Amino acid sequence: MVQISRLSKKRLGEILLEEGLVREDQVQEALKRQKATGELLGEAFVSLGYVTEMDIARALVRQFGLPYLDASAYRIPKEAVQAVPREFLWQNSMIVLDKIGKALVVAVAGIVNPEVLEKLEKSTGSQVFVYISTPVS
Repeated sequence: MVQISRLSKKRLGEILLEEGLVREDQVQEALKRQKATGELLGEAFVSLGYVTEMDIARALVRQFGLPYLDASAYRIPKEAVQAVPREFLWQNSMIVLDKIGKALVVAVAGIVNPEVLEKLEKSTGSQVFVYISTPVS
């Protein structure tokens, strides 16, 4: 069973503020954009040009205490690609990087949702290992 809990009770905007990457007015603008567009808050910050995808990844690493992995440099085996439906991965901003026996290695570029990860474990019959990454095209 995937054990994910926030290492920090702080929200993404608070972490970015503490790190001096954004100002309070930029947090408010990103929140407005998120509400208007439905995109994730991290995506809103990046779209507005306030931070980079790497800044968001670092903040998520701090928030959830998960390791970072550069998914763009990872060669993904065919078995891993076929392990989970693309639509599920797209909806949850994740990618399967590897499938080794009953282990499924995934990279998440957004919200780390324990319920989604549990659903992934149940549907694949695998233990899920989660890493933070930046979005991969």
